[in-house]
Amino acid sequence: MRRLRAGLTATITGPLLATASLVAIAPEAPALEVEGQTSFVAVPTKAKLINYRWYAFEGGAVMYVVMELPSGAQAGLGGISLEQIRGVQPAFYYGAIQPTAFLGTPRRQGAAVPVSASFSNEARSVAISFPDPVPAGSTVTVAFELGVNPPADLYVYSISATPWGPNPIEQDVGVVQMSILDNGGL
Repeated sequence: MRRLRAGLTATITGPLLATASLVAIAPEAPALEVEGQTSFVAVPTKAKLINYRWYAFEGGAVMYVVMELPSGAQAGLGGISLEQIRGVQPAFYYGAIQPTAFLGTPRRQGAAVPVSASFSNEARSVAISFPDPVPAGSTVTVAFELGVNPPADLYVYSISATPWGPNPIEQDVGVVQMSILDNGGL
C-alpha cells in the first residue's frame, strides 16, 4: 500500500502565532476495478438535503443535495441517485429541473462542476451525472431550483453514489429528508 499524502507542519511563535501546513499530494490513485467493474474503496457515508425555504408553496425554493466524498475513496464521483420514498407529492411535480453543481456547501460555494440529471418514475427518481469525476476528498453540492416548495409533509429520499469509471457499482449512502411545514394559512 502506498502513502498518498506526506505532510510537513511548521509553527511560528512570537508576536504572530501561526501554523502553516505543506501537503504534497500524489496523483489520484486509479479507481478500484474488480472483474471490469469500478468501485469505491471507501464509500461516501455523509449526505444532506437542504432547503432554506421551510413552508409549503413558498417561492424561491432551492433544494441542495450535499455529499462528502472520502479522501480514501480512490475513485471520483460519477453520479448520485435519489429515490423519493416518502412525500405527499413528487418533489419535482412541476417538471424536471436541470441542476447546477459546485464544490463546497450551499453557503460556501467553490468551483462550478458540470452536471446533468434525468428524471423518471413520475418525477420521484433522479439520476445525477457528472461528465468529469468529482475528486475524492471533496464535498459537492447539487442545486435544484424548485421555484415553489411542495405541500407540507416530510420528504424522504434514499441516496446512492456511483463511482466514475467503467461499469460502476452504485453504492448506497443512506437516507436524507426534508421537512416542509404548513404555513398555517399565512
